[in-house]
Amino acid sequence: MQKTLVLLLLVLSNYFISQAQEPDFIIKNVSIVSMKDNVVLKNKTIAIKDGKIIEIAEKIKGKAKEVVDAKGKFLMPSLSDAHVHFPVTEEEMQTTLKLNLINGVTKLRSMRGDWNHVLWRDKFNAIDSYFPKLYLSPPPVSRGHDLSIVEIEDFVKAAKKHNLDFIKILSIKNQSVFKRLDSICAKYEIPLAGHYPRLASGNELNETVILNSNYTSFEHLGGLAGENNETIAKRIALLKQNNITICPTLSWYSIGSGRYTIEDARKMPGMEFISKAKMEEWIEGTNKYREKIGTMAYQEEVANELKALDEKYKIIKQLNEAGVPMILSPDASSKYMIAGFSVLGEMELLKNAQLSNYEILKMTTVNFAHFFKENYGTIEVGKDADFILLEANPLNDLSALKNIEGVYYNQHFLDKNVLTAMRKGLLSAVEN
Repeated sequence: MQKTLVLLLLVLSNYFISQAQEPDFIIKNVSIVSMKDNVVLKNKTIAIKDGKIIEIAEKIKGKAKEVVDAKGKFLMPSLSDAHVHFPVTEEEMQTTLKLNLINGVTKLRSMRGDWNHVLWRDKFNAIDSYFPKLYLSPPPVSRGHDLSIVEIEDFVKAAKKHNLDFIKILSIKNQSVFKRLDSICAKYEIPLAGHYPRLASGNELNETVILNSNYTSFEHLGGLAGENNETIAKRIALLKQNNITICPTLSWYSIGSGRYTIEDARKMPGMEFISKAKMEEWIEGTNKYREKIGTMAYQEEVANELKALDEKYKIIKQLNEAGVPMILSPDASSKYMIAGFSVLGEMELLKNAQLSNYEILKMTTVNFAHFFKENYGTIEVGKDADFILLEANPLNDLSALKNIEGVYYNQHFLDKNVLTAMRKGLLSAVEN
């Protein structure tokens, strides 16, 4: 009798263990770009349970509620945009989120914060939502803010209370204000990020103070672009030593350079999602500016901007060779730049810095995950299931990212039909 009871308990125990490990989603016959290295794992099956990858193998025993046959397709971690300016209205915000999703972007770092964005996070990042995850900051600090200790502490405490991710600095009044802000951010364990700070006088802060502060990232190659080679080399070494991340945002400079003709501008990726009225407003503004400064001045301006861009490519190459972590964003906050679509454009510009496709893809997957200490960014057992499906291998050709076959995020699988319907809905809204 006792042996029978023990056997029954053993059978029940094994049953419940197997049930606990029974996947709820399987994707089979897929080639995996894991981003752990520059190698493709062919003809694999991935099992997912409660949003976690529980097994990767040639074949997986057991059943799942949903099984996707991805024969001939490639799977890689989904993308991020590390420097986003959110729109004004909630309706525009929802459009922005969808534009990112159809381009495989599931994480967004806001670099021009607003306290109301907390409400958007509550709504769009609800527990059952498939919209991209939002990383938020409060309204940015600038040189116009002459803040006392009490004012800074109240500001930082409010950011901490609302579970914001960092404090953004545009510029700073003086070194005293910076030191106050830095010390209080350290006290409440909330990082600084943003521009390499300039004082209201136009001068730079003390280099040692900046690079040994609570800063975790600098945007736009601030503190590097425009400096002499000796200063650049010294600062790159300090960035590496202090584990400070760089977000270059090349697209903002490339498109802002004025290098593109009006016809080129009309054909920029994603322009079909811009209303005709908005497009004509952009074109009119561009033409007025070029006519105002004249042809020779315009051509000289473009030449100078492109020369500066070439210098940025050299700096990025140096940063990469030195092992300074970089994250990726186009900073799509200007005309002719569209949320989601401009991410691939940024990748294409980074090729000019002699980065490999793997190194570029790491910026928007692995490095972003490390930056926020998150459990995604690679495809391996134990990681959050957060990936995209592609028709081709992005390690060979980044243009593979133009054809997103599916997005798996937060236990939702948005297949090609769902993404196509989302795309059509966005186009319909523009036409109407």
